[in-house]
Amino acid sequence: MLALYPQRESRNEPGIKRKLFIIPTYFGEEFDPNFAPIPTPQDQLPEIKEWTRQFLIRLIEISATRRSPHQLARWCHRATFQKVLTLTKEFDSLPRLRKIYIREPLESVIEVAATLNYQSRVRVITVRFEGLDNRWLCTAIDLL
Repeated sequence: MLALYPQRESRNEPGIKRKLFIIPTYFGEEFDPNFAPIPTPQDQLPEIKEWTRQFLIRLIEISATRRSPHQLARWCHRATFQKVLTLTKEFDSLPRLRKIYIREPLESVIEVAATLNYQSRVRVITVRFEGLDNRWLCTAIDLL
């Protein structure tokens, strides 16, 4: 376990499965140690399947200019939110969400790929979420 994540008492009990936690993505920012983001265990975060689906629907609506981008600001890192702003007007009409693929490479890190139907083509949105400060935070977005 990385030193950044605080030690919990239950981790010392026999039979408890240890998991590796990631150091949060900082994008080169420096924080006062008292105010730095704190990784959150996945069992203390919202259920990922429905939360991801709602996030992707909002992101698709933003890219088709049907929703304000600022509605996702709370769940995106500042650098990622700049990417959301560039996705506006990406689609002329609203694409249809086909399938969502969710992977968990580490505890409290979720990588998502979603396929979209858009004008007889298939597009893909990839998103990465990290569990920080008791919420999911989007740290990467790509539209392929």
